[in-house]
Amino acid sequence: MRPFWKWGLALGAVALATACVVGGREADPEDWPGVVSLQSQQGRNIYHECGASMISSEWALTAAHCVETVRVEADTGRAAQYLPDARGDLKRFGPLHVVVGAGTLLETPKDATFPVDRIIIHPGYEAGHAEYGDDLALIHIVGRWDGPLARLDGLTGRAPDPEAAETEVVVAGYGNTEEQGSQEEGFNRTGRHVSAPSLALMEGIVPPVDPGTCNAQIAALIDKYGLDEEFAGVSVDPASQMCAGTGGTDSCQGDSGGPLVARTWEDGPVQIGVVSWGLGCARPDSPGVYSRVSAYADWISRETGIEPNLETPSSNRPEYDRPAGETNGPGHAEE
Repeated sequence: MRPFWKWGLALGAVALATACVVGGREADPEDWPGVVSLQSQQGRNIYHECGASMISSEWALTAAHCVETVRVEADTGRAAQYLPDARGDLKRFGPLHVVVGAGTLLETPKDATFPVDRIIIHPGYEAGHAEYGDDLALIHIVGRWDGPLARLDGLTGRAPDPEAAETEVVVAGYGNTEEQGSQEEGFNRTGRHVSAPSLALMEGIVPPVDPGTCNAQIAALIDKYGLDEEFAGVSVDPASQMCAGTGGTDSCQGDSGGPLVARTWEDGPVQIGVVSWGLGCARPDSPGVYSRVSAYADWISRETGIEPNLETPSSNRPEYDRPAGETNGPGHAEE
């Protein structure tokens, strides 16, 4: 979703929750098990808010800032999105839904749309401040998703070494394809109007950035944009956060809460991060910041009941297409 209380700083240059993928390519949803579009609905209008990942048949993982204004309503037991008005008061916008596995938001898979009846925000998260960390939340759906699931590093999967030559670190979502991109719109099969930064699922390779370099780059950007007061004391904690993206390709507005994965052709993707925040989209020396999934494995397991299982049979791993002409290892050419 768009965190209105942050966007627009530094003449629109600051993209908190660098959340469609800038500099990326159209993705095959089969390469992204459990990928989610978190949507709110108002009348016959549907709005993509954030990304997420289905991590069990009943639970999805997203960023806390995506759902901090969501409320579960007592009369229905269902979640609805609330947004601030001109005075900052929260007003009901519409019901919240999880849509799983869509290649395009105009053609959502059958039986892949679910209401939400519970939200658990990490207790360490400070509302309005994704940059302080602990930017994770769990979403419980009404019903059951029986399709493929995201494997979480340290809980239901074991990620390959992100620094290894054969490993791709990739982010996906339905967010902006340009830093100042506009909304895409269309009508789905039921005649509902759908609006999203990108109606198609996009992906992009974002090389990992070591914590020292990342913190130095973020500090330089805070100074450059004159954000010393707003971001006083902000730094990346390597124990619970990670950085990725060296410019040209990045997550952006609308990708928040979505998956960052490490994948090899042999073993498929394992989710290592959740899109959290950043300063601008795809700018040089301006990495995106992601919540480190493995640091929260115990919390996720405790809240959801998901049992740790780091080994997944190869038959349950996706087989995704190599880029044209690729024969030995991952391709790094962006389209």
